[in-house]
Amino acid sequence: MTYPQFLKTLMSYRKFSENTHELYQVGVDLYEGKYAIIQYVDSLLYTAIESHYGEEGLNWVTWFIFESNWGEKDWSTCDVYNENGEIVARKGDPRFGAHDENGDPICYSFESLYEYLEKLKNGIHK
Repeated sequence: MTYPQFLKTLMSYRKFSENTHELYQVGVDLYEGKYAIIQYVDSLLYTAIESHYGEEGLNWVTWFIFESNWGEKDWSTCDVYNENGEIVARKGDPRFGAHDENGDPICYSFESLYEYLEKLKNGIHK
């Protein structure tokens, strides 16, 4: 998948999600009921990404969309704790949501997500 194809796929999904949310705000529910189409659009995106980047790649894409809010989340708005309950980053510290084994930020933008997935696909991040 080329970067323009990847970007078009994600941006189309984003626009669909935004439009669906706006429709929901005025009473049109495409999430549940007779006209529930969200699950099918989700399936299209997930199948396209997973077929190209595998399950791990799909996990990164869904993390980017839902946890990182399309790479727009401000990660400095809360403290970060490790598995022992110790604070590893204080609220207000500039930071990214995900890092590689060297501590460098990853998957913080569409381009960095694509680059990471391509490396993952080629076995560099295994």
